[in-house]
Amino acid sequence: MGNDWILAKTVAGVEEIATRARRVPPRLRTVLILVDGRRCVAELADAAAGLGDVRQALAKLHDEGFVIRVGLAPAAIASRASAQPAVRVPPAPVHVHAPGVPRQRRSLALARLYLLNAMEQSLRHGDQPVREHLRNATSRAQLVRAFEMCQEIAGELGVGHIATIEKNFYAMLPDEG
Repeated sequence: MGNDWILAKTVAGVEEIATRARRVPPRLRTVLILVDGRRCVAELADAAAGLGDVRQALAKLHDEGFVIRVGLAPAAIASRASAQPAVRVPPAPVHVHAPGVPRQRRSLALARLYLLNAMEQSLRHGDQPVREHLRNATSRAQLVRAFEMCQEIAGELGVGHIATIEKNFYAMLPDEG
């Protein structure tokens, strides 16, 4: 795992924070909470230096399917860009279901938490208009409407992996009834 890797939580990671279903040890859970899809491994290690070997903890979370690499730190991209020809790399999905990890349960709270996290990482500052709708959604219909708003904003901003977010969101959302 490189120091310039940027990591984000997978669906399993978001679920673990919400439910503690897999009983991740407290130190690993704290490191998982710090993963935000914005900071690189080196920045996370500096921020959590008091937790011991953060790089080892991040590697374990990665191996267990709780976090996934989503990019490189801007400085690493700039330094590598000067040495390599420009290649367009499609954006990595924010959250994917890790192989071998059992499917999560369905709940409004889990779907809301996932969507808040995905929109924060994907839209950066463009997620503010929908945040209040997501926080106040208490029914399936309200949460679906908030997701439709997220799709509109993502379309305007050109977020390429909205289909993956939609698939994961609906996998967590309980059926009507």
